Amino acid sequence: MSKDANGLKRIAMDAEELRKAMAEAVKVSKQLESNFINFAAFSTGVRAAADSVNQLSSFLRELTAESTEFNHAMRAANTMAGKDAAGFDRLKDEVADLAKVVPVAREQLANGLYQTISNGVPENNWVDFLNTSARSAVGGIADINKVVGVTSTIIKNYGLEWDAAADIQDKIQLTAKNGVTSFEQLSQALPRVTGNAATLGVSIDELMGTFATLTGVSGNTAEVSTQLAAIFTALVKPSSEAAEMAARMGIQFDAAAIKAAGGFQNFLYQLDGSIKTYAQATGTLEQ
Repeated sequence: MSKDANGLKRIAMDAEELRKAMAEAVKVSKQLESNFINFAAFSTGVRAAADSVNQLSSFLRELTAESTEFNHAMRAANTMAGKDAAGFDRLKDEVADLAKVVPVAREQLANGLYQTISNGVPENNWVDFLNTSARSAVGGIADINKVVGVTSTIIKNYGLEWDAAADIQDKIQLTAKNGVTSFEQLSQALPRVTGNAATLGVSIDELMGTFATLTGVSGNTAEVSTQLAAIFTALVKPSSEAAEMAARMGIQFDAAAIKAAGGFQNFLYQLDGSIKTYAQATGTLEQ
């Protein structure tokens, strides 16, 4: 074979070797690419699994914390309830079941139960009273403990039955709707005046109507309760100055006067008219 033929043969062999090498390189490259893809997918899967584990751990921690708070609140409630182990478990189940139908956290319901019991609600009314109060708290955007407190105060001051809770809370809701006030504000204001209001024979409807009328006219809820508390206190136990002023004005200023006027609101209207007349006649300030 000539020198040129040998050269061509070597070139051909080299070309074949190069082709094989390139083919092998492509094969290796594809294998590496596949490995990289698989590794990336594996890494993504590992990250997703890790995220899932973290989320699950976080959920379990929250669940454990909630359960701990609930158990703590229920144990506090049981200091008032005085139940044995079996009775305590039944009470816990009842509160937990209530949390499934009322959008209030279990520990808040447990705190509400503590307030319910400490406010003197009879045992056979505990859960029903708590249920009613929880629903009113949600509807009135109010703290359940304050709802329990104001309802209990009104029931005791007016000598009502405990199953009147729903009716009382409906009246408070209606007052909040018709006046410039809220359930939360009324729950703080009403306990200041209901005792003397009941003593004077002022009905719950009259009292609520007065708050609905006066809030936004003579002041906010707290100011109205301060004004009414002063009037009720003066009517229940008039000072010598108040009695003397009432005598000069020729008006009756006591609990009997409210009844004679046909109700508290009528009494206020008549009192306001008498004060204005007396002030104009004598030059005395209406205040």
